[in-house]
Amino acid sequence: MIIHCDFKPVELYYSLHELVRLAFPGCQIIQEKGGHHATVVHISMETLEKLAVIRGAVFSPEGNTILREEYNFRRSEAETDDEARWFARRFTYQLLCQHIDKNINSYGLLTGVRPVKLVHRFLDRGLSKRDIADILQDDYMLNQEKAALLLEVAENNRPFLLTPEKAKKMVSIYIGIPFCPSRCYYCSFPGAVLKDYDSEIKPFLQALYIEMNRMADCLQEQDISIQSVYIGGGTPTVLSAKDLEEMLDLLNSRYISHRTQEITVEAGRPDTLDPGKLKILKQAGVDRICVNPQSMNDSTLKLIGRNHNQEGVVRSIEWVREAGIRQINMDLIVGLPGEKLPENTSTADEILKLGPENVTVHTLSFKRGSEMAAVEGKDEIDDRVREVQTGVEYFSCKLREAGYMPYYMYRQKYMKAGMENTGYTLPGQECLYNIQMIEERQTIIGMGGGAASKFINTADWKLTSSYNPKDPAAYCESIEKLIKRKVDKLWALN
Repeated sequence: MIIHCDFKPVELYYSLHELVRLAFPGCQIIQEKGGHHATVVHISMETLEKLAVIRGAVFSPEGNTILREEYNFRRSEAETDDEARWFARRFTYQLLCQHIDKNINSYGLLTGVRPVKLVHRFLDRGLSKRDIADILQDDYMLNQEKAALLLEVAENNRPFLLTPEKAKKMVSIYIGIPFCPSRCYYCSFPGAVLKDYDSEIKPFLQALYIEMNRMADCLQEQDISIQSVYIGGGTPTVLSAKDLEEMLDLLNSRYISHRTQEITVEAGRPDTLDPGKLKILKQAGVDRICVNPQSMNDSTLKLIGRNHNQEGVVRSIEWVREAGIRQINMDLIVGLPGEKLPENTSTADEILKLGPENVTVHTLSFKRGSEMAAVEGKDEIDDRVREVQTGVEYFSCKLREAGYMPYYMYRQKYMKAGMENTGYTLPGQECLYNIQMIEERQTIIGMGGGAASKFINTADWKLTSSYNPKDPAAYCESIEKLIKRKVDKLWALN
């Protein structure tokens, strides 16, 4: 089904099309008028001095028409454009809810990745939790449950946010190793599968070491220290023991100091771990390991292309504990093919037996280019919405009962059931990098394949981003340009 968007001015499309997508999931959204036999969403906005006039209509092929008109006085002169767009979003949301005859999104107008950032901005202004809850529900149209979740997460992670003075002289580091032993069913990144170790890994590591050394020079020149390090991917533990040790030696010699509080390595595939690698990680100062089963049901693991089973997960966790690494993160996904509440219950029970310090509950995201998208199609995936909602709610209750609390949260496009990804922690076991990356109150220097760098201006918490190519060959070819771009941005901040 095609939904036609007729917006005036046409720039409104960039502010409103995600709301239209929420109202018509699985449909193609295009920017044109459409004919008499199409579903058309009309929005027009005029601004006259301090007055914004918004008109809208939804026409359907069946002849049903919804019309609305609204006049809004802008609240200030300084942010007139932003406020006009906000009025347009709110107006369009209400129009679409009226057309569908139900609330189209439990997060209301918040369609971005990091909704908790909004709560922190309100807290910066000194607003009370009650006032913030009212604003979220009345102005941004969140339901009560989601507003409460945002407030709870913000309250739990706010003590870990840095002051502007500290954030200016303390950053975190991300190192991306863009290789995996196989491609998961739901993954949209085919270039990540490792086929030939020597021809793929060796040139990549040469480029990575150049980037690590040059960025370390820049940080040292500006007397900037490292708070946390996250080595992710892909699956960093696909590296041989020798290469893993070499990379960690460089990391320790150039980046780690007495001010570094955390080093995390993502061993997302349990089948890439062994006692020898874990000993290397422990000796290098790694104090947190991510072991990500996604599910503890063997039939699901086989279906989604994982090379491990439940037994392999348990064995890996035992090895991590024996190595003396004190904190374990575990990821799981709600909404995997064939999984309903009984499978969720089994996964929860098995994970809680292992006692990880952190558990992140992900909602399956429909990724174009994945095998899942090609085989199942979005309509079939969207049919499981209620099952996903039930699963997410179940894990939340189960983890809270076991003493975990939510401490970071983010959302993605095309998530099933319009839910969220939530990280839960036992008290005092929070992952600093997860908080800093999601709340965007600290500069993150990303190095390696697919790494994102975020440069934070501590005067107003605004950021600029820089991205390394995911493809290892493209990364190697552009390494000098990537380094220069990051060095320039870092000097611009200081």
